[in-house]
Formats: sequence, structure tokens, C-alpha cells
Amino acid sequence: MLIHFLRVVFVALAVIIGMTDGRRFYDSVYPAAPAWFGGIMGFAVAVTLIAAEQAFRSRFTRSLVAFLIGLAGGLALSWLVLSVLRLALQGSEGWYSNLDVPIVLVLTYLVMVTVIRNADRLRVVVPFVEFRAERRGGGPLVLAVDLLGDGRLLGLLKSGFIADRVVIHQRIIAHWEALTRSDDPAQAARSRRAIESLVELRALPGLLVEIDATEIPATADLPELAIRLARLETGRVASADRDTVHRCSAQGVPVLDFAALAAALSPTVRPGEQLDLLIVKPGEARGQGAGFLDDGSLVVVAGAADRIGQTVHCTVLRMHTTANGRMVFAELSV
Repeated sequence: MLIHFLRVVFVALAVIIGMTDGRRFYDSVYPAAPAWFGGIMGFAVAVTLIAAEQAFRSRFTRSLVAFLIGLAGGLALSWLVLSVLRLALQGSEGWYSNLDVPIVLVLTYLVMVTVIRNADRLRVVVPFVEFRAERRGGGPLVLAVDLLGDGRLLGLLKSGFIADRVVIHQRIIAHWEALTRSDDPAQAARSRRAIESLVELRALPGLLVEIDATEIPATADLPELAIRLARLETGRVASADRDTVHRCSAQGVPVLDFAALAAALSPTVRPGEQLDLLIVKPGEARGQGAGFLDDGSLVVVAGAADRIGQTVHCTVLRMHTTANGRMVFAELSV
């Protein structure tokens, strides 16, 4: 609400200044212009600046800081060069006396362009040049390379209670895009699902997904890339890989252990426990029916082959963990 009020005040002041002092900018070109012409000019400038800030708001602060640093550096370098010229050429200033403005213009332009083009490198070397928002929950969620290919990610972020801002490095996306051309059909299919998941993430309302292209030097592996990016963003790494979770803990970087979170959210069933289960298909063995728990675990119920489409009351006998997840074996309750 405050930012909207600030924008309204900014536009109003721009219109007032344009009406009162704007004539000096267009008087030589349009001397007969009425006062409201300056007001229109002020309004146009203000709206253009607000539109630019909205369009680039994800990186606006970073770009603004880089611009100001480049401007200050260019002016300082120009002053230094002109001071050296005056000292070195005392008494023969005539030939370069008209070059002050061109020297300032050229040097300032070159320094500003250099700083803006290398803003990400500057951010790595001097992290405090970026204003950091104090966010409850420790800042944005930085996705590790393994998590983008996890089918549970989309559903968890849809819930909205984990994060409202997600950051993914460009190299991680490039990694999955390269794997879509893999000769392994399973690997290629998983990679395509990862890219599709990213597209769906970016379409979620209320979730800001940023693709970060920061050049982080001396970072060979992708897990380390996510860790260092989380440190720069003052955020948390999200990963289901045990090694990545341990590396984050060892380096003091906050981490969301996705595997532990998913396990905590999974329904807890034990032998002897009673379940009400919808039988959706026959089991592999004769007389069996099968259904699913809320977390997707398969439940095989003995004697339920003729109960497909019905909800049955059953008792858990045992559980079995496979590479594809957890299987629960049960029997109909008497």
C-alpha cells in the first residue's frame, strides 16, 4: 500500500515540477506552449520510470545500484584523468581545454557499461552492493539440481506455505535441457518432466520464480552452485539429495530437506492399524484388490478383488519399501 502511495506522490510532484519549471527545457523549441504542456511532460516521465521499475522489478535494485556505482566510478576516473592532464600540461592547456566534457562523457560511459555488464560478478565480489530484503523464513528458496526433477515439488509449492519466491540458476535448467536429448529413454523422459514442471511453476499465481544467471566463479558441480547462490541470496537450499543436505549443513547454509519433509507428511501406518481404503484396481495375485494412500503408497488388500470401486475396512499386515516407494499389505477386517 505504501509503495502505491509513493508512486502517486511521485507522479503528482512530477506534474507540478513540469508545469512550474518545465518551460526551460522546451521554451526554445515551443515558446507558445501552455503551462499544462510541461505537466504532461512530467507525467510522461514519471509513468515511464514507474513502468520501467515494474517491468524489471526482480532485478531493479541490483541494476540501479550497478548504475550508481558505474556513474560514481566514471565521474571519479574523469576527475582523476583531468587533474593529471592539468598538472602535466601546465601552461599549454589550450589544445585540450575543450576536451573536458568529451573526456567525462566517454570515461563515464565506459565505466558504467563495464559495471552494468559485470553486475553479477560485482555482486559475487562485493555482496553488500545488493539491498537484501529481510524476509520471514530466511529469504528465497533456491532449488538444487535434483529437486527440479522431483515430481512432488509442484504439489508442495502449490500449497503456498513453503515459499513465495523461488530461485533457480540458469545452469541447472541448462543441465536438464541437455538431458532431454539423452539416449536413455527414462532419463530423457524425466528431464522433459523437469522442464514441464518448471513451466508449471512459473504459471503458479502468488509464486515468484526467478531464473538467476549470476556467474559464480570456481564452481564446477551443480550442488555447490545452488549452495553458493543461496548464500548470496540469503536464502535456503531445497534438496532431496542426502549429500547436498549434508554439504549445506557443513557449510552453515540453511537447507530444506525435501525428503525428510515428504516423509513427515506421509501417512503413518503400522501393522495392526485399521484403514478405510478405496479399492481402485485388482492386485497382481489372485483375489487381491489395490488402492492408494494419500501420499501415493500402494496398498494391496487380500480378498478385495470383487470390491473394486468400493471403500473397504482393512487391517495392515506388513509394509515393504521398494525403489518406487512404499507398499502396504493388508487384509479385509472382519
